[in-house]
Amino acid sequence: MCGIGGILRFDGEPVDRDRLELMLRPLGCRGPDGHGVHIDGPCGLAHTRLAVLDAPGGAQPMVVDGEGGQLAVVFNGEIYNHHRLRDELASHGHRFTSDHSDTEVLLHGYRQWGDALPTKLEGMFAFAVWDAAGERLLLARDRTGKKPLFFHHADHRFTFASTLAALLAPYRSLPPINSAAVGEYLTFGYTRARTLLTNVEELPPGHYAVIEPTTVQTTDSYWTPPVTDTSSGDVDFTALLTAAVHARLEADVPLGCFLSGGIDSSIVAALAHARLQRDGQRLKTFSVSMPDAKYDEGPWAKRVADHLGTEHHALVAEPDVEDDLRMLIATMGEPLADSSLLPTYWVSKAARQHVTVALSGDGGDELFGGYERYKAMRMIARHGRWLSRLPADLLPRGEQKSRLTRLRRLIDAARQADAPRQYQSIVELFTHDQLRELGVGRHASIDDWPRPGTTHTGDELDPADAARRWDFAAYLPGDLLRKVDRASMAVALEVRCPMLDTLVVGAALSAPASKLMPGGRPKGLLRDLSRKWLPRDVVDRRKMGFAVPIGGWFARDLRPLLQRQLLDATELTELGCRRESMERMITDHASGRADHTHRLFALLSLSMWLAWLGESRARGNDE
Repeated sequence: MCGIGGILRFDGEPVDRDRLELMLRPLGCRGPDGHGVHIDGPCGLAHTRLAVLDAPGGAQPMVVDGEGGQLAVVFNGEIYNHHRLRDELASHGHRFTSDHSDTEVLLHGYRQWGDALPTKLEGMFAFAVWDAAGERLLLARDRTGKKPLFFHHADHRFTFASTLAALLAPYRSLPPINSAAVGEYLTFGYTRARTLLTNVEELPPGHYAVIEPTTVQTTDSYWTPPVTDTSSGDVDFTALLTAAVHARLEADVPLGCFLSGGIDSSIVAALAHARLQRDGQRLKTFSVSMPDAKYDEGPWAKRVADHLGTEHHALVAEPDVEDDLRMLIATMGEPLADSSLLPTYWVSKAARQHVTVALSGDGGDELFGGYERYKAMRMIARHGRWLSRLPADLLPRGEQKSRLTRLRRLIDAARQADAPRQYQSIVELFTHDQLRELGVGRHASIDDWPRPGTTHTGDELDPADAARRWDFAAYLPGDLLRKVDRASMAVALEVRCPMLDTLVVGAALSAPASKLMPGGRPKGLLRDLSRKWLPRDVVDRRKMGFAVPIGGWFARDLRPLLQRQLLDATELTELGCRRESMERMITDHASGRADHTHRLFALLSLSMWLAWLGESRARGNDE
């Protein structure tokens, strides 16, 4: 796992090494084991390395010479089928100099397959291959968006990097704020493909781009999710998950597993521990406990660890919200409105003291129907007419996890015109009216809702299937995987996600929700499979979710932080936010009249990012 960056010039001038060195600095936390720069005429590549495989032979940027000219690569991620690909390439006459570096497979793979290389790869990756003879740069990103890749094309240069902080590091003249993206961020808590800066984009999952010094970039998809087939037969998910976990156990450094006590991470831990035990090893597992029992899954994690016999490490959260959030935003170069970024960072920091690689259960909810909101969409489809007539305004407002709050949201969603608007009502942070009152950002809409015929066989689409497909395409890469990557790589911890194996993803998305959620039970199929490995009380318990009690902190200890950052600082008001609206949100939240937890965290993150951005404008050495 690493940090990558690069510059391609369009004016015939060579790349300035100092600029690449500036990109390396914010990438250092992602790769503390080494760094390097490679310049070849109009192209410059930069890399910081976290050495996980083949430490002696995997240094980057990696360069090979041969028939067809010189190739150079910078790569962030892991290729899990690199041994098979190496054997296949060797059969075609390719000669390898490293012992088992997956990076070298990319170079020979490009020589053999060209732009079709990403289709051959199973793993998590973002990479750039510079073809000196062809004077072309190939960028690619993995199918589900586990590894980030940002780019900016303006004037006479194309710049790319793993993080926005690295992308912006060499330049003082930063792009202006993208007001439409601000609206999307406040609506959903994240942006997709684009960023909050004008003309700064993120390569979408499952896409590649070709950039040449004489032409603009061309971007295309090399993978699309399979359609849901209501007539699909039974799939051996146990075999698929077992193979996916085993493929992710290769490492030349210590490896462990996040363990929340939920179904997904517990299954991954069970399969990993069983495999390691064959070699006389014991899996290390890691959890974080919250100070509020309503949010604390620590006892459940210990229950699973004791049942499996893992070496368990439990971290008790001692939050330093302000300093940790400022650090994470500066490291990322972007805001994120998901407060679970903080506990993800805390557990990553604790795990990094023992291991360099950690497995996780990310992706299980989106693929196997784990959210209660999928049941809610089915309920609206069946009973929306009478639900919409219930007097939601008469219900007392409760805490965000309370049943009353969920019932209010269900009623509000039932009043919307169609399925996309109904789901948006359930998942959005700021409504149209709330954004208008705030005074900044245009309210965004779900405009890519899955449709029968294109994502689903038959004429009707189960609303639960549509919702999980939208989450897979939007929420998973835009929020969850972004959060995990940024929080873990802030401490140079590599996180691997077996649930997002290509074969597992294909089988889960091909299966209808009726099979994945038998009897309407969230994640029913996965729960039934897990009974062979996990205690019954763990299997049958209700999903809690990985969160912190930050709503209560905002009402008490962190209220002065909100005052300073939202009301006293000028960044948000200069953006257009109305001070009186934010003050009312803080007051109503503290008094219990409304729960603005997620909205306040989104604004706090945005304010800190704007402050960081202002400081960044004073640095760099722009032409």
